[in-house]
Amino acid sequence: EAKLRRFLADASHELRTPLTSIQGFAELFRLDPEGRQVDLPVILRRIEQESTRMRALVEDLLLLARLDEQRPVQPEPVDLAILAADACTDAVAIAPDRAVALDAPSPVVINGIPDHLRQAIANLVANAVRHTPDGTPIEVSARVHGAHAEVTVRDHGPGLGADALAHVFDRFWQADAARVGTGAGLGLAIVAGIAEEHGGTASVTNAPDGGAAFTLALPLTGAAG
Repeated sequence: EAKLRRFLADASHELRTPLTSIQGFAELFRLDPEGRQVDLPVILRRIEQESTRMRALVEDLLLLARLDEQRPVQPEPVDLAILAADACTDAVAIAPDRAVALDAPSPVVINGIPDHLRQAIANLVANAVRHTPDGTPIEVSARVHGAHAEVTVRDHGPGLGADALAHVFDRFWQADAARVGTGAGLGLAIVAGIAEEHGGTASVTNAPDGGAAFTLALPLTGAAG
């Protein structure tokens, strides 16, 4: 119950910011509908941006709620190597200055929920892009290790502090000062929720030569749900 209250409070806090911005821009338009004192295209653009931000946050909250419900879902074969390749392609499109390397020499097939697994891997790659300096490389691998399939996203940023290593998968937890970027703090929580949904785990370590390595480990057998 305490976790639920905190979750609702955090969600309300995150939603309040874009809502306040939208209200403020709308009031500017109401006070000056002819655009004599304000730049109307800028106002409309900012309203659209804040609306998009709020919609993304609401969609993340809905996904977390569904994951918490643990509703049974019929799994199907999913090749994590293909999903990792797609995430790398997306990263290059978003950040063309990045060198994004993929190590997936063979199929890595598990039983799972394709859309959820795609989002988990995409979130890991997007996290590496968002929270490390521009131009630093990213390495993604998808391989079979024993009874598990593992997708690892390694960045070459400053790494994580002790507090971040302990809480980075918590909902609404914000990265420490060593990491670059902003966000609502739900992307990695969703990764952890999807890993649990599939009977697996999400973990992070600091690489010996710098940077952080996030790993999604999922059982090769068994069903999600």
